[in-house]
Amino acid sequence: MNRNERRRQAAKARQNGFFEDYVRHLPEVGPGFLGQPGITHMVCFHDDWCRIYDGEGCNCEPDVKFYAELQRT
Repeated sequence: MNRNERRRQAAKARQNGFFEDYVRHLPEVGPGFLGQPGITHMVCFHDDWCRIYDGEGCNCEPDVKFYAELQRT
């Protein structure tokens, strides 16, 4: 595996790690939830062949999902 392939794999692992470790357990909401009080996370799921993992611009149509933090009391 060359340096570029290692960097691509590391970029994918960072994105997947953030989702699996933090966002996955949050409830998914629609884009209409933006602007409401509280914190909303926007997560972009890029295709495996997307150039964003090479440090370039996105050339795919990512699946964008929104997740809301639970209200804390």
